[in-house]
Amino acid sequence: MKLKYLRTKPRKLVEASPCIAEMGAMIQCWTASGVDDPKCAQAGKILADCMKNLPTKAKKVNTVNYHLARLQKQL
Repeated sequence: MKLKYLRTKPRKLVEASPCIAEMGAMIQCWTASGVDDPKCAQAGKILADCMKNLPTKAKKVNTVNYHLARLQKQL
């Protein structure tokens, strides 16, 4: 059996958002008193501050497919 291309698919990891608690508090405020209620402005401000201060993640480069393509000539 000879393969035409060798490729792998990266795993998809689902991570929880760091601001999920703040978003839940804002949605709970909206359901209790309405979307345009000024009481929910504080919850909206807290959520906006959390979203603004998210840490940036460095994207890892996976080189498996590169090496598989490079070594394919030797198979």
